[in-house]
Amino acid sequence: MMVAGGVWTEELSMARPPSVFVRELSPDEGQRLRSLSRRHKQFPIRQRAQILLASATAMAAPQIAQALRTDENQVRRVIREFNEDGMASLRPRIGGGQPRKSSDPKIVDAALARPGDLGEPGTRWTLRRLRRYLVRSKTVAAISVEGLRRTLRRAGVTYQRTRTWKSSPDPLFEQKKGWVQAAYRGAEAGTIDGVVVSFDECGPISLRPWPGSCWARAKLTQRTRATYRRLMGVRYLFGAYDVGADRLWGALRAKKDATVVLAFLKDIRRRYPPEVTVYIVMDNLSAHWTPAIRAWAADVSNHVALLPTPTYASWLNRIECHFWAFVELVVNNSDYPDWATFDKAAQFYIRRRNRDHHDPRILQLEARRRIAA
Repeated sequence: MMVAGGVWTEELSMARPPSVFVRELSPDEGQRLRSLSRRHKQFPIRQRAQILLASATAMAAPQIAQALRTDENQVRRVIREFNEDGMASLRPRIGGGQPRKSSDPKIVDAALARPGDLGEPGTRWTLRRLRRYLVRSKTVAAISVEGLRRTLRRAGVTYQRTRTWKSSPDPLFEQKKGWVQAAYRGAEAGTIDGVVVSFDECGPISLRPWPGSCWARAKLTQRTRATYRRLMGVRYLFGAYDVGADRLWGALRAKKDATVVLAFLKDIRRRYPPEVTVYIVMDNLSAHWTPAIRAWAADVSNHVALLPTPTYASWLNRIECHFWAFVELVVNNSDYPDWATFDKAAQFYIRRRNRDHHDPRILQLEARRRIAA
């Protein structure tokens, strides 16, 4: 393995271990899944998206199940359904009954086309305008507005807001992706001459009542207070995840400028013997790639190599799935009075997470459950 200027420049070619993995994600799919994993209102869809993102970083199904606190069979099911049905698998159709009747493909094609492409004025259809066009063009003999609505709904066509999207302009997208995934596989197999650490920041996090979910008696939903003035500022959780050792650690910081980032990177370096090479995976935030950080990594005496994720592909950073679990279990449904209490809760969660992942009793129970399944 070669390191030039503190940045890993050689791609490792290793076969994936025999397990279930998601197919190769396009940059657009990666961005959509990352957005769903963070912002969607429904927990099952957020979890499904995070499972797929974790699998895209070459994490095996048992690891994903442990990191996201879910069932291994569910992880494999989500991955298998996505490989078969794509993004539609995130919202599986549930329920029995008679299969839906097929819709007229000509009606669906007209609804999905822009009016200008069919010789009509305007940029979008209303149901009444679409109905008039279908009758005038003799696509259908007669149809009501409500009948047209039901026909489109049966075909899975709904009225939606348009959304923006962006793909990665990085010309080295596939090469950087290969570096990162090969580093993960090498760390897990123990074939890499060093350790691989994923680094990123989670935040900003403010002290306020965070919405969430919990168990409660029927019709007695727990309520949280309202806040109008928030005078305690924000914090960022600087997190690091040792891929080979499966260990997470982190610290709260008031800001995330280049000085604070460099100090945390040096803290990562101090956790390992001086002669061990530390490969740090991180995204392309400007504060991560300042001249001072590059010079520190380029110093051969530090034994540090920086692995950048491709542009607009920070979802390839494995620590993202651990941040997702942290937000779900520590931040959501909380109302901490001060930062000291929040920091105590965060460190307690991290310690318990690391202990559970290495507790022989829990590992034995997991092994029994897999055998029974």
